[in-house]
Amino acid sequence: MSDLNQKLAKNALVQIIGKGLGTALSLITFVLLLKYLHTTGLGALSVALTYGSIFAIIVDFGLTLTTAQMIAEPEADEKRILGGVLTLRLLSAFLFLSFGAALVFFFPYSPEVKLAAVLSCASFFFGSVASMFAGVFQKRLAIHYVVLAETLNRTFVFVLAALLPLFAPSIVIATSIFIVGSIIQLTITLFAVFKFGHIKPKVDLAIWRLAFLRTWPVGLSGALNLVYLKGDVFFMSLLHIANHDIGLYAAAYKFVDVVTTVPVMFMGLMLPLMTFAWAKRDHTSFREHLQRGFDGLVLLAVPYALGAIALGGPLLALIDPDLASGGRILAILGPATAAVFISSLFGHTVVAIHKQRPMILGYLFVAIVATIGYIYGITHYGMIAAAWVTLGSETLIAIITAVVVLTTTKTKLSLARLFAALLSGLVMYFAVTLIPLPHVTLSIIFGVIVYLLTLPLFGGPSPKQLLQLVSPSKL
Repeated sequence: MSDLNQKLAKNALVQIIGKGLGTALSLITFVLLLKYLHTTGLGALSVALTYGSIFAIIVDFGLTLTTAQMIAEPEADEKRILGGVLTLRLLSAFLFLSFGAALVFFFPYSPEVKLAAVLSCASFFFGSVASMFAGVFQKRLAIHYVVLAETLNRTFVFVLAALLPLFAPSIVIATSIFIVGSIIQLTITLFAVFKFGHIKPKVDLAIWRLAFLRTWPVGLSGALNLVYLKGDVFFMSLLHIANHDIGLYAAAYKFVDVVTTVPVMFMGLMLPLMTFAWAKRDHTSFREHLQRGFDGLVLLAVPYALGAIALGGPLLALIDPDLASGGRILAILGPATAAVFISSLFGHTVVAIHKQRPMILGYLFVAIVATIGYIYGITHYGMIAAAWVTLGSETLIAIITAVVVLTTTKTKLSLARLFAALLSGLVMYFAVTLIPLPHVTLSIIFGVIVYLLTLPLFGGPSPKQLLQLVSPSKL
């Protein structure tokens, strides 16, 4: 195995372990918060965190992806780029998140939710600065530093969540613990970055101009994406949906948040490789990366979507019996998650091939459709409409980004693995629904086994080949 493949394999293993641990900690923390705050409190907390995340996405303005792209290019002056971008991020994060913290007092929220939203903005300030350095570690195939920082963040949040009863649990106290975790993540990230060389923040107008010229299409697209990424909870909070229902929706959406870390992690590793191949006009390697990415993600996304439809209710009831009715929400958000897998692949590829600008009209179209859908749907049908609009929006984005990428790169993707995943997924779906088992975890294990064993029968990979396909060391 070459040195490059060894590094890729090491990064893959570290990410799998780290993401697995981080996911477990996140789920346990979620269960603790649900236990202490109950469904209504969880809904109020979700409103506050969603509010802060909206301004965090505006702050990012695509700069994280653009920075990774800029430093991955041949002969890039990494120190200068990072020094200039760091200053830009610090200034923009402070200004926008401070504005968000002040603006919340004009929203129709309770005083407690408003204060929690202010603390949420503070938490996202530290997180947004830490995320900017992701490209440094992606370029050096040293993503384990990112995983370590994120894992320590979630570990401290989990520990503090477990201690919540000592502080009279409230959404304000609960939001505060996320600030501690974000500070720890930023501290670890900075120590790791300085291992690769000292980065000095500086005002570099030339770098700022270059970054803005490259990032504004991504940033504008991200601002438009806010409508369907955060619009569900945001519009529900403005249209006076009860916090209990928002909490139920947030519980179902938690499984979306957890699972969608997979394509983001996967594409985070692929982006530098795809950017480099496209810049070098190595179209053969580029198309191989794109095909492998598509195959790997659809083989993971399809069974999750069908599994969510089949077992959504029992899975939520496993956390809390009162959440069982949220199964109908998860049955809709499961397929939406599959769409996120595909849009993540093509969305990152859009950045790699410098086609952010043509995507703006697509994002604008989806934003308009989603806004109308959320306002009308939530007003008349409540949270179930929010889930359907999310599914429709994510599917539209996946289709539009795919069209832009495939027409630009003149790539014809093979759909053989997609059809294999669909057929095997349907067999799995009927197996778990027609053969009820005494516990949902047994049904999940049974479903995974059925899926993996039937995949080769429909022309899909064996379990070993599937593992190799989704391993970054084989990209």
